[in-house]
Amino acid sequence: MIDMEKFAKRLAALRRERGYTGEGLAQRLQVSPQAVSKWENGRCLPETAILPELAKALDCSIDSLLLPGELLILEAVYTDGQTQIPVTQFVNSMVRDSRLNIRVSTQLIGVALKSDRLKLLTVKYQTPGGIYYSFALQNENFVLDKESIGFSEDTGRLRVIGAYYGNEKSCTCVMGKLEHYQYFKWDRIMVNHETFPSDTASDDTEYLTLIYLNPEGIQVVSCPENETLYYGENRTRFVLRDHSGWILKDIMRLAWEKGMECPWAGSLYAALRYLGEPYTYQQIMGMSGACYRICFTDVWDFSCTDALVAFDYLEPLSKALGYAFRMADRLEKQERKAERRSIMEDIQNGRPVLAINLRVAPEWGIITGYTDGGSRFLCRTYFDKEVFDALEAGKAGNPEEGKAQNPEGRKAQNPQETRALGENGGYLFSDFWPFLILHFGEKKETTPPLAILKASLEVLVRSFHAGKSRGYYQGREAYEAWMRGLLEEADFDLENDREKVLRRLSVNDNMLCHLIDSRQAAACWLKENIALLDGKEKEALGGIAKNCQKIADMALTFREKVGRLSACEIQYNTICFFGADTFALRREQAKLLGAALKLEEESSNLAGGILEME
Repeated sequence: MIDMEKFAKRLAALRRERGYTGEGLAQRLQVSPQAVSKWENGRCLPETAILPELAKALDCSIDSLLLPGELLILEAVYTDGQTQIPVTQFVNSMVRDSRLNIRVSTQLIGVALKSDRLKLLTVKYQTPGGIYYSFALQNENFVLDKESIGFSEDTGRLRVIGAYYGNEKSCTCVMGKLEHYQYFKWDRIMVNHETFPSDTASDDTEYLTLIYLNPEGIQVVSCPENETLYYGENRTRFVLRDHSGWILKDIMRLAWEKGMECPWAGSLYAALRYLGEPYTYQQIMGMSGACYRICFTDVWDFSCTDALVAFDYLEPLSKALGYAFRMADRLEKQERKAERRSIMEDIQNGRPVLAINLRVAPEWGIITGYTDGGSRFLCRTYFDKEVFDALEAGKAGNPEEGKAQNPEGRKAQNPQETRALGENGGYLFSDFWPFLILHFGEKKETTPPLAILKASLEVLVRSFHAGKSRGYYQGREAYEAWMRGLLEEADFDLENDREKVLRRLSVNDNMLCHLIDSRQAAACWLKENIALLDGKEKEALGGIAKNCQKIADMALTFREKVGRLSACEIQYNTICFFGADTFALRREQAKLLGAALKLEEESSNLAGGILEME
């Protein structure tokens, strides 16, 4: 008799394991999402005709679905560390009374791997105790039951659970050697007879085979002798340096304080420049409407200055440029493989890829290429300057002098980054998997200049009157919240919470920089387009441009004044080093923001008037 509750739990677990949403599985089976929901809630069983397709989609047998035991094989792979053969269904079919007892062999599994590498079976399984991983080498007995406790995944880190040196004829466990490497945190493992013991009777190629757990599950890699294994993706995987890669050459460097303080627009500008598009940074800011942006959150988050954090400036820019952009947003781990292929395809087709969180901190940058078959990304980011400055200082003179000039530039001493100046086209390796990825789509017809201008002014009006989004105030409300935050004296108590004060002052300075940059860009963009209008429309557009420039000038003058008064000890807009409080400066800045708000209100009204005119 079928246990509906056990069936429902098994179905839901397998669906999640295979990376399907309820809607995704429904679409695959051509049924309604409500039907899948009923199955997983134990209200009914799928129709008999659907069961074969359901089992196929979930990579399991029909029996294991309808009559689930307490041992479930979630994933089984037969591999030599180079080629992977999924054998989940077969291994599941060998489970009897919640027990698995097989001898790992080609004859049993029914597939052959034509190589001289060590072969093994890896398994991800579920019992009442949880989800575990295990493995068995070729010609070993593999036994599991409902009480078996294998290896558990360590979230966010790499853990070696098996290490062997040799080949399919003979091999030796070398876990002790791997512990030595891991203790010293070396960035590579040289595979040779000096490091690993070799069988005196072996004249064949030998391999280092590593079985390890990472955030994606159980992995196997096999490295032939006289080659090298590297750590990739923030030390969460091993990769072979096989030189399979693709690099887009001569994409410009990114950095702050170069008149492009918005990383999203600056990265777009650099990518478009590489693609041969004639747009300036100011035009990108203007066409998108990002030049009018202002947002704020009470927690003083650095993301306040991220162009896309609270308002969609990508849509108007896409229409203006003619590119159909595609955004990949916070992908699940099971979705990364497909996204990695998409990034590689774009690079191969000569299209840079924009992304957030490539190095150091989550800001927009550019994926400029890949190495090691796509396991490593190369990039340009706004955080590269410190590394390159230190490396170039070391190259230009005495390396020790370079080190002395950058005593805190620890990353600059990383040998992988040193090699990046030569081997990888002058690009650095990405440290992290990005959580926002922006792809250039196909280029279509661009929008006429006047329509682009009108769309930009619509963004000005909408963004100024926009309400709170994702916890961020926008437009008028952002100005008001920013002023309130500056005047909240309890939040600037240096004696009780120095770290909190420094963060607020740092974010405040960052916002001032972006306000100056964006309004300067707006003034430049509007002046460039003033000839598209005439009469009262032209006059109104000129008024908006003047207001934007005035806001930029006021903010710049204030920031320069604050910079002269600031101490090195407490950065940005504070003179505490000289025995003074920050309140006077914060009150002065709040007054400045109030004046800017009046100008923004006037600009919004002028833009609305232009849009209403025929």
